[in-house]
Amino acid sequence: MRKGSRASFFFCFVVFYVLTFLGLWVVSSASEEYSRSAQGNVSGAIDKLRVNAPSNLGGAITIQTGEDEVCQVDFECWSRARNGKMAKEFTELVEMQLDLTEQVVTLRLTTPRNAPWEGTDYAIKATLNIYVPPDIEVEVKTRYFDSDINGPLRRVLVENDFGDITVVDVSEETVISGTYNKVMVEDLRGKVDIETSANSIRAENIDTEGREASFETSYAEIEVDGFSGQLRAATSYAPVHLFGLNLIDGRNEIATVHSKIDLELESLEDSRLYVTNTFGNINLQAPEDLSARLIFSVGGGGKIETNRILIRPQVLQNTRLEGICGDGDSEIELEVDGIGRILLEGR
Repeated sequence: MRKGSRASFFFCFVVFYVLTFLGLWVVSSASEEYSRSAQGNVSGAIDKLRVNAPSNLGGAITIQTGEDEVCQVDFECWSRARNGKMAKEFTELVEMQLDLTEQVVTLRLTTPRNAPWEGTDYAIKATLNIYVPPDIEVEVKTRYFDSDINGPLRRVLVENDFGDITVVDVSEETVISGTYNKVMVEDLRGKVDIETSANSIRAENIDTEGREASFETSYAEIEVDGFSGQLRAATSYAPVHLFGLNLIDGRNEIATVHSKIDLELESLEDSRLYVTNTFGNINLQAPEDLSARLIFSVGGGGKIETNRILIRPQVLQNTRLEGICGDGDSEIELEVDGIGRILLEGR
């Protein structure tokens, strides 16, 4: 190819690339938005709220307490499509249904199957602001929704995938389940059962009042600050941080792998604490007047260290320690499978 022909070819290629890019930019940026809003309310004796949404719709739900015997809903639907007409048609395909039957309020969002926005780069979302009477039960079943639920409420059940979930001030039972949910809870009493995956769990001021709390995820951190009751916390390849623990009765289990576990124990009453890790450290801070039987073990190459706490040893080996603190009223078993360190510090 002659030098002039090569230059002409390069110039044509550049012009073609620029025109193609500009064309794609025009197509992708040629979109319009539309939103519509509505309100609804029902009144009467209300004991429970149910919220349901289809899997081809996402958005945000906020629930907070308001007046007795009134449930009020502020609804907004937003969409982005090729043009304003299409965006408006999308929002009109989302319907809100609200009714009260036998003290149960049902709030349902509906969309058609194979909705026109599915499988496209168009966007649609719904926003619900809901006001309910205090001390009722709330049940939310959605997908791709963020949920922010604030009491005082009696019970809360949330089933969701792919969203952030916040629950505050529940008096009897809280159950959260799904995948890829970031979960934050605070001021919960009674039974607590939280299960997610690939995202973190953070809890503050939890009192099970004699029942059990379970926090389970994977590949993400668990953090609890202020806890009373019976506890189970498990993740993998991520740390566990548990502070202000008052463990009362029963068996308590903490586990991760290939990360670290930090525990701050305030009290241990007639309980068993069982902590396991694989190729990671376990750090436990406990009161100097701890009363418990200790069983610590690590794999070859691991270490067991204690500081500022009185232990009467019964078995003392490089990779194993058994002993008694105080009267030995409870039991603490810490186990590292593989190389890792166990550290017990009094405070």
